[in-house]
Amino acid sequence: MASFPTSHDVLSFALDAQADYDPSEALIIDAHEPSRVLNGAQLRLLIHTFIAGFKAHGIKQGDCVLVNLRNNVRFPPSVVTCHFTRSHLAHSNIPQVLYTAIFLAITGAGGVYIGASPHSVPHELDHVVRLGRPVLILTEPDALPTTLSVSKKNGISPHQLFLLDEAALNATIAFAQSHKQCSPASALTDNSTTSAETCPFLSLLAHGSANPLCIPELETANSTPAALYSTSGTTGLPKAAVFSHGALIAGHISAAANPPPYKVRRLVCLPFYHLFASFWSHLFPLRYGSPLYIAREFQLPIFLDMIRQHGISDTHVVPAIVHSVNQAPASLDPRSALTSLRYVGVSGAPIDRACMADFQTLLHSDACAGQIWGMTETGPVFQNRYPARGCRAEQADLGGIGPILPGWEAKLLTYVEAGSGENEDQQPAQQQPVEVVDAAGPPGRLYVRGAGGWFSTGDVAYVNKRGEYFIVGRTKELIKVRGASVSPAEIEAVLLKHPLIADAAVTGIKLPGGTEEAPRAYVVRSGDASGKLTVNEVYEFAQQRLASYKSLDGGVCFVESIPRTVSGKVQRGKLAGMNERRDALEGLLKKMKGGG
Repeated sequence: MASFPTSHDVLSFALDAQADYDPSEALIIDAHEPSRVLNGAQLRLLIHTFIAGFKAHGIKQGDCVLVNLRNNVRFPPSVVTCHFTRSHLAHSNIPQVLYTAIFLAITGAGGVYIGASPHSVPHELDHVVRLGRPVLILTEPDALPTTLSVSKKNGISPHQLFLLDEAALNATIAFAQSHKQCSPASALTDNSTTSAETCPFLSLLAHGSANPLCIPELETANSTPAALYSTSGTTGLPKAAVFSHGALIAGHISAAANPPPYKVRRLVCLPFYHLFASFWSHLFPLRYGSPLYIAREFQLPIFLDMIRQHGISDTHVVPAIVHSVNQAPASLDPRSALTSLRYVGVSGAPIDRACMADFQTLLHSDACAGQIWGMTETGPVFQNRYPARGCRAEQADLGGIGPILPGWEAKLLTYVEAGSGENEDQQPAQQQPVEVVDAAGPPGRLYVRGAGGWFSTGDVAYVNKRGEYFIVGRTKELIKVRGASVSPAEIEAVLLKHPLIADAAVTGIKLPGGTEEAPRAYVVRSGDASGKLTVNEVYEFAQQRLASYKSLDGGVCFVESIPRTVSGKVQRGKLAGMNERRDALEGLLKKMKGGG
């Protein structure tokens, strides 16, 4: 089959099936309730219906649509939490099986998708609205008060808001399954809890169907925005990364090259508004006939049960989930639950070789786990993927991010060549790459180049003889200790091996005199360790497992939680704020003591 359809838009690309599959086969499935399902024909019907609805409600090419929905209706997701109370589980949580149809319909109508967490506080949602300037907003009951308030502040009429609750969701699925056109009258008299101030969600179904945007030229596709994704915002407010139709398609072709020799059944338990989950979810079902099972959020026992129950072959997770599975109690029997898995992609935050190896021992002998490296600005660039012949002996090093994906180029530049400060984001076209031939070679700043040119990743990396890349750490996060560069992620990985440490983050602090740095650890005690784990125990645990210059000479601080993004990255900006407040308080106490 052709690599590209006649039109170079995202929807036409997704609909250009590259595998023969039955259109009545289930493609989008509620992993909790498999009867809540959309097959290929129903998904296509919904997409074309939503396109007509969006156009009828004023969406023109280039207009942004904000999807303020979770993977489920009503209750907020918790990506890294694995223990929930009974009251949490008592809520009605309906997996959002419409999300893929909504995403593809927005791009198909010529609009630009932007997602947000409905759990956002007002200033966070306000920032997303200012980034995207949406013409329409899709939201849910729990998020409605905040959405109305932020919309009013930004001059967005309530009639530009569509409220999707459980009743509207069920009615939309029933519409798709019955293949009956929804009349305007029934759309306006649905049984949902639609606010009088907002537009009925079912009115999107009352305008027939429409064909998608046509982009006949690849050059035009490369300059036509399709989606905005918020960056992680680890050191400040998130920014918006713009993905064109051409960029999304090229990224997908790159990641989907050399497909695995088995039928993929994918489970997603991460939020769709994050690029990592979105990238592996929306195009694969229709293009390859790969069923997508949607979980409400990550809960360890349910996650394991879903993989067992549905025969899941692939899933993509963040390191926090890997740590949770590695620490699963024997009563959950994770080895048995994970038998069907063949590939687990891990991304979003650093993870060390030992944790990956421990995780892989829980998988079937034919299965592999592998790191994926990318940024919100680029999508996946490196991947330790499933070996072509399914043989673990041919797998890339578990401690690395794998080789570079097709369509990308990488350079490693020395600190002198790459420069620093103002120039570090400039393209290194006139600079020579470092010749690194093995793991003992010098690390360098990592630059990658795709269709959009060179991009400074902000990471320090090295490459081995097999072309596999290894991340040393973030340039701005490396701690300078007596002339050596210390990676916070390396120390964090060691600390997380302590049975009484639930979470940890490391940052560098200036020592008295202001010329030297030392690592400081922020540690969250596990539930069983309250009052038992001491500063000295943490210090000695790290000292015994690391080189002496990596010792926690900046101190150990116990905290209630580590500020992290939804993908698990430590929010260094907030950590620095915690550090400043702690040092200020310590200074004040010293003054008070001295004055007393």
